[in-house]
Amino acid sequence: MTTVGGVAAALVGVLAGSLLTSRAERMHWSRDKQIEACAAIVAESTRIQLALRRAWCEGESVDWVPWNVALGTIWLVGSPAVVAAAATMDEVFWDHSDQFVQQTATGEEVWRVARDRMEGARLNFINAARLHVDPRHTRLAQVPVSRPPLPHGTGSGTGRRPDGHPAPGTSSA
Repeated sequence: MTTVGGVAAALVGVLAGSLLTSRAERMHWSRDKQIEACAAIVAESTRIQLALRRAWCEGESVDWVPWNVALGTIWLVGSPAVVAAAATMDEVFWDHSDQFVQQTATGEEVWRVARDRMEGARLNFINAARLHVDPRHTRLAQVPVSRPPLPHGTGSGTGRRPDGHPAPGTSSA
């Protein structure tokens, strides 16, 4: 009986250890995937912001596919708070993209407003992600970009695009 009890106890121990190890590995894998998805959202949101600026200034097209892939990934692995923050960023892009893609934004002040909203949404996402990954993290107050100053003399009252050309619907005089 003692031998059978010892064997049973050993089997129970091995089984319990295996289940705990498997659970820990799944949790580690899930956390890694969440961090990767959050990093992709941050990177792609920055890329989209810069692409919108280039679309407006230089007429380049915006490739939305990587952004949409990053959104799809965060929807699969993100927490509800992180997904909501990513959705807010996407809404900000939608709110502002047409005027830059179609080059109808009337001046730098329009860009400033859009840029500030995009960067504010990105910061909110970063804070949601940080708190989900580790609730001990403190909230950040500064956006993760260091941007050069915008050109002078291209404000909303000048009727000029950032490249110095007249904005659509304005004369060059």
